[in-house]
Amino acid sequence: MIGNTVVVWVNIQAKTTGYDSHCYILNPAIMDLWVVLTIPVWVVSLVQYNQWPMGELTCKVTHLIFSINLFGSIFFLTCMSVDHYLSITYFTSTSSHRKKIVCCILCVLVWLLAFCVSVPDTYYMKSITSASNNETYCWSFYPEHSIKKWLIMELISVVLGFTIPFYIIGVFYLMLTRAIVVSGDQEKHSS
Repeated sequence: MIGNTVVVWVNIQAKTTGYDSHCYILNPAIMDLWVVLTIPVWVVSLVQYNQWPMGELTCKVTHLIFSINLFGSIFFLTCMSVDHYLSITYFTSTSSHRKKIVCCILCVLVWLLAFCVSVPDTYYMKSITSASNNETYCWSFYPEHSIKKWLIMELISVVLGFTIPFYIIGVFYLMLTRAIVVSGDQEKHSS
């Protein structure tokens, strides 16, 4: 909590100094702080051997916050890799104001995408009481007739949350490495 609070404070200060891509660091720190707020709920559950005495709404909300954090962090890392490459290779002379507007729009879109990807799985989170031992748990519960939908949602989650971001991050950092090597070679030849 202290670390993320410091990151938020430093990045808010950086906003006034003109550092353009601070928002890609600021937003995941804010997401992490939201997850930190749910830790007491998870601790109560763990102390009671994963039982869930807090009700279904708390089950859904804590899962939603965790899921938004997971996907949002991945999406912001992807934005950072694209931003690093574009900042070094193409947009070195673009106005800072334009970059900030684009950055803010992308941040809003990342939050919306993380929320949209998180909602379907959160929908199936239930506070379920076991008939055998009368204990309540917070679990994903998929009705038998929805298994095919669940598998499709899980596949989409893996593709959106891992495969596509991994590919984008890898490609943009390879292109960035190549651009740095090429610019270094050009500097050697010009001197």
